[in-house]
Amino acid sequence: MEIQIMSVFIGVVFVISAYFINVKKKLRFLRGYNQERIRDKKKFIELVSAFYLVSGAILILVPFIFSWVWSIAAVQYVVLANLVLIIYVNVKMVDK
Repeated sequence: MEIQIMSVFIGVVFVISAYFINVKKKLRFLRGYNQERIRDKKKFIELVSAFYLVSGAILILVPFIFSWVWSIAAVQYVVLANLVLIIYVNVKMVDK
């Protein structure tokens, strides 16, 4: 039960983060990115906010549709996907 509550809470935080990143352009919420060296900030904002929106929606919906085991898997996959996104942005979208 606790993992399902945690999954929904993290999902809500992700959706709120996507709102602040895309609509309010508050990039200070993002850590782990070389924001000063990013070539195309608009593309970066769209990519990251879309990722957080989709991830948040998944984390909110999974506990209501599937069992608690799927909630654990969803949290793990979202964390892994976030690491992949950080690596992708730092490799492909940052000036060297």
